[in-house]
Amino acid sequence: MCPRNPDNTGETRLPPAVTFGTGAALLVRLGIVDSITREGVRHIATSERYEEHWPFGPDKQHPYGEAAGALLMATGPFLDFFRDVYRKIGDAEAQLTES
Repeated sequence: MCPRNPDNTGETRLPPAVTFGTGAALLVRLGIVDSITREGVRHIATSERYEEHWPFGPDKQHPYGEAAGALLMATGPFLDFFRDVYRKIGDAEAQLTES
């Protein structure tokens, strides 16, 4: 919460890191996806379909962080994945099933 904006209205700053739960909420709030839960994000993170594209984990470009037992992911790469990879793969698969 910002002291000059106690109701957080119009807040545009992004957190430096997200968990699976806060990341899911941020994706919905930013309109990147219509709906997703922390379990949905975790499923995508461990899915074979996205394995080569998911940017976090051991031997990946961005390691997970940890705080209070929760895994943390840098916000920028997290959002980039969902904007650039997740939507494109999903859109391509939707076009294949429509054909």
